[in-house]
Amino acid sequence: MTVGGDQQEPGRSGRSRRGRVSLWLLLSLALLAGVAGFATLALTGRPLPLPVWAVSEAEARINRALSPALSVSVGGIVLTVEPNWIPRLRLDDVRLLQADGRVLVSLPEARVAFDRGAALRGALHPKVITLSGARIALRRMRDGRFDLAMGEQGGGLRIASYAEAREAVDRMFALPLLADLARIEAEGTTLTLDDRRAGRTWQAGDGRLALVNRPDRRALELGLSLLDPGGGAPAQAVMTFVTTPGSPEARISATVDQVAASDIAAQAAPVAWLEVLDTALSGGFSAALDGEGRLTRFEATLDSGEGALQPRPETKPIAFDRAGMAFSYDPARERLNLTRLEVQGRSLRLSAQGHAYLPGVSEGLPREILAQIRFEDASADPDGLFETPVHFSEGALDLRMRLDPFRVEIGQLALVEQGRRLIGRGRASAEEGGWRVAFDLGLNEISHSDLLALWPLALVPKTRSWLAENVQEGRLFEVEAGLRTSPDAETRLSLGYEFRDGDVRYLKTLPPIEKGSGYAVIEDRRYLMVLEEGRVTPPTGGPIRVTRSVFEVPDVSQRPARARISLNSESGVTAALSLLDQPPFRFLEKAGRSVDLGEGRAVMETVLDLPLKQKVRPDEVDFSVRGTISDFRSETLVPGRTITAPSLALEAMPEGLRVSGAGRFGRVPFDGAYRLAFGPETGGRATVEGTATLTPPAAEEFNLNLPPGTLEGAAPGRFRIEMAKGAEPRLTLSSDLDGLRMGLAAIGWSKPAGRSGRLELAATLGKPVTVEKLVLEGGGLSATGRVTLRADGGLDAVRFDRVRLNGWLDAPVTLAGRGTGQPIEVQVRGGSVDLTRLGAAGGGGAGGSGGGTPLPILVALDRLQVTSGIALTDVEGRFGTRGGFNGGFRGRVNGRAAVEGTVVPMNGRSAVRLRSRDAGGVIASAGIFPDARGGDLDLHLVPEGREGYRGRAVVSNFRVTNAPVLAALLNAVSVVGLLEQLNGDGLLFAEGDAEFRIQPGAVEISQASAVGASMGVTLAGLYRAGDRRLDLQGVISPIYLLNGIGSLLTRRGEGLFGFNYSVTGSADRPAVTVNPLSILTPGMFREIFRRPVPVLP
Repeated sequence: MTVGGDQQEPGRSGRSRRGRVSLWLLLSLALLAGVAGFATLALTGRPLPLPVWAVSEAEARINRALSPALSVSVGGIVLTVEPNWIPRLRLDDVRLLQADGRVLVSLPEARVAFDRGAALRGALHPKVITLSGARIALRRMRDGRFDLAMGEQGGGLRIASYAEAREAVDRMFALPLLADLARIEAEGTTLTLDDRRAGRTWQAGDGRLALVNRPDRRALELGLSLLDPGGGAPAQAVMTFVTTPGSPEARISATVDQVAASDIAAQAAPVAWLEVLDTALSGGFSAALDGEGRLTRFEATLDSGEGALQPRPETKPIAFDRAGMAFSYDPARERLNLTRLEVQGRSLRLSAQGHAYLPGVSEGLPREILAQIRFEDASADPDGLFETPVHFSEGALDLRMRLDPFRVEIGQLALVEQGRRLIGRGRASAEEGGWRVAFDLGLNEISHSDLLALWPLALVPKTRSWLAENVQEGRLFEVEAGLRTSPDAETRLSLGYEFRDGDVRYLKTLPPIEKGSGYAVIEDRRYLMVLEEGRVTPPTGGPIRVTRSVFEVPDVSQRPARARISLNSESGVTAALSLLDQPPFRFLEKAGRSVDLGEGRAVMETVLDLPLKQKVRPDEVDFSVRGTISDFRSETLVPGRTITAPSLALEAMPEGLRVSGAGRFGRVPFDGAYRLAFGPETGGRATVEGTATLTPPAAEEFNLNLPPGTLEGAAPGRFRIEMAKGAEPRLTLSSDLDGLRMGLAAIGWSKPAGRSGRLELAATLGKPVTVEKLVLEGGGLSATGRVTLRADGGLDAVRFDRVRLNGWLDAPVTLAGRGTGQPIEVQVRGGSVDLTRLGAAGGGGAGGSGGGTPLPILVALDRLQVTSGIALTDVEGRFGTRGGFNGGFRGRVNGRAAVEGTVVPMNGRSAVRLRSRDAGGVIASAGIFPDARGGDLDLHLVPEGREGYRGRAVVSNFRVTNAPVLAALLNAVSVVGLLEQLNGDGLLFAEGDAEFRIQPGAVEISQASAVGASMGVTLAGLYRAGDRRLDLQGVISPIYLLNGIGSLLTRRGEGLFGFNYSVTGSADRPAVTVNPLSILTPGMFREIFRRPVPVLP
């Protein structure tokens, strides 16, 4: 019997008691009716049906004893006496009716066995009452009270409390008629329990009910077979309810066999938590009640076979194969002590103890369950959830559980195994669509493989799969995880941990990160790993130190997932490039380059964006590499050249590699960038371009062997070196030459440092270097040519196809090398030199200062312009610069008369001596006297000032014929014989002498004379070359053989008597005037008739 509430309804309880008393009176009358035929029946043993009148009389007597509100109806009575003289009555169709005619109790059959001793004494006291085929309907109301109905048409008999039920039983057995009643039992009973509080209804068939009455105790025994709605084998339950007369307390014991856990949970509040189990339980219960029907003790031992934890049908069950538990309940403390909990199954194996508080259970169902569980052994692998079963040797669990709706809050879960401590907390609830779980856990330390063993296979499987494939080995610590599941959303996992000594493979074809330490975070579909320290070992170049690197997979559920990897590394240059040359990249290999491009320390940041799949194509990888290289040195970047730099910036992208910064190309300072294009279609093309400082050491770097003083100072230049597989590097260089002083003393050229110019150079950096193009402009110089070097690297030649210098030089110039330690040779083959423009050009003469290394100069000019009307052609000469510009040459005056000359340095310029064996031809070729013939010439030119010359010419044994000016003079003085000589074989002059000054645009003849046997002539004045104007004057002395005696008193070339003359006008149409009176003036007084000789300023 189950204890209900304490409330009573006025009036109803009284009627109930009268109904029960009436029932027993009915039985008593039936017993009296049977006494009359007792003797007869004892002898025959035959059943004796009582006549109708007897039955009616029995009903009447019973009804008179009952309350007016109740009445009894008996369908029939049969009396039998057993051979042992025990009389028995069988009452058929017994009904207890209410005043309105409703049936309160309906019994198909009731049998009464009387006490034999009492019968012998003449008293019929029932000994055993047996009820057969009874249908009992018990309804538990929401307030805890019970309604009892017996029979198919039975009404409700309300039992308000345990005390009321106990008092009713005590009163029943206190009746004299029932003083000897020892047992009331029911056979074939069908019980229907309608639990309005639990909202469930149970059907129990083939029930057995026995109420045993002994002097020292009363016991109610109930055996039931609970019907399975699914048609399975019925469950069995046996319950014993024991009281002691005179004591309000009661003891309850029960055994169950294959009874559903939910059915047991509905019967007693302390086991209400069993309703979350979907399993059949077998075991035993024991309990004690106080006088008010309250539990004072409760103990249970239960075991089950296969089952599951499943609070709602919609939630996924957590299955087990076998479970067992033993617990006791302390009502005073509302505490349940769990002394044994064992679960065995494919998913879970555990052994635990603990306790739980059930606040509110004394008033009904517990509001919540507060439990503390201690695990002695636990392992889990639900449905292959984990890779291998997870085992912990000890642990503890603190939780709060609410049953309706089902919700579990885990305050702390602590599991320990071999130094590993797993701490968890969270909550779970069973909702309409399934489980809603929020669980967080922390783990002090675990290996990577053990973490994967703890990671459910079906929980974010793609993330787990990636970690299993790419994160190898290592110790994980400070592991923190969070799990969120809900019926209407995808499972979300958050996992964070620190690790050390881990191996991480971020791309299958690349070397893994070894001995890595750092931390990782997994949140939803995103995986993030930060590597604090580690190393990568490529095939070449040694290990790469990796720090503060990030590996990120934004969505591990993608197929394929894409990863973004940021590696901060420090290594040798070769190691960094070796990593870039691994599959799937092989950038350097495809570009035809070796990874051994140089030495140095590389600090890099590499960013990779690529798909995570078995085979990755290069075009699927987006990457960038940025960093710096310190102490760089390479002898292979530009073959045959050494490049050094204290610091360079490196940048690599799918398009190519770029290294930039300031350094030295050999001894040449530069600031540039090296670019290498990736891909087979590029042919391994690489470039180096930037700015370089042009200095004398730069020329020495390429073994140009330029004369000392050729370069001084420094000038910036831009360069570009192009390299292709199988070809020599090609260099282009350009500069404005600002800041660089340049000079070639051999040709009298110099460019000040403060003036700009132009340099363009195109070269092949082979062995030896070949300069295909050299353009040099500045300081009035414009030169275009090329440079070749010998096999040993020394200068072969600098060949300028055309050199133009300040308008006075236009010729091809070659600077030819002559071997190690030897100065170059300057070769001028062809072209022209205009001496008339040499001074105006301001570029300096050809004399030089005599400083520096002496240079040999070989000249073969087409034309040397001396004055506007005088030029030397086919000039050949060999010169040197030792002590200044010097040497000898030969040529022809205006292409006709041959001359030879010598050049010596003087006053910072060059002094010239000209000689010829055809003085007349020279004079005629120069256009002075077209018909001069023969004689010797010796001409000296000495530099004067910056641009002029002072000269002296000596001529001997030459003739003059057909001279227009001289003819005019002779005609003016009527010297007929001389005219005839002039027009004949010509006038013979034994010697001539002239002193003169040459300045740009004019010639000043200080004094000149020519003497022969027939005539003497003097001359002085100016000749302006610009407008060809003449301003000359002199004296003509006939019969000089005799007249020349007067030269002792006058000038050389003037006789004792002579004619003064002047020549003015243009050279084409000169005007000649003679003073005839001057013949009368002795030579010593001739100056009286002369005007001053014009001179140059």
